[in-house]
Amino acid sequence: IYCFYLFDRDGVCLYYEDWNRQKKPKSLPEEQKLIFGLLFSLKHTVCAMRPGGDGKMTVDGLQSYATSTYRLHYFETATGLRFILITNPNVPSLRECLRQVYSGIYVEYITKNPLQSLGTPITSTYFAQSLTKYIRGLPYFLST
Repeated sequence: IYCFYLFDRDGVCLYYEDWNRQKKPKSLPEEQKLIFGLLFSLKHTVCAMRPGGDGKMTVDGLQSYATSTYRLHYFETATGLRFILITNPNVPSLRECLRQVYSGIYVEYITKNPLQSLGTPITSTYFAQSLTKYIRGLPYFLST
């Protein structure tokens, strides 16, 4: 597992963390814009191409995609929060893990935290610690 992004519905990166990433980005804000733009485009393409072809946006259309160097795992909530993990391309879908990050970590440490304003960058150390503990506990954490 290389890194994690959490975006709001407007493309603002609320949280970023990396673990086993080999190459650091030259500009993290630029990379975040590129990742969000890529997901925005892919999601629209997936919705346009799905059976029925009505083009209506749904939160369950795009789940992951892979290249020769990485796999991007994607989970979107009904409120437009976008949870993304980037991993080794051989890692199977981690969509359910991202769902668990949302329901078990985000909801507990952000939604229920009166000191954390929703829609602002996450500063909770409890969130960061819980996320890291959960991700490090996954069997794919050190896969190469």
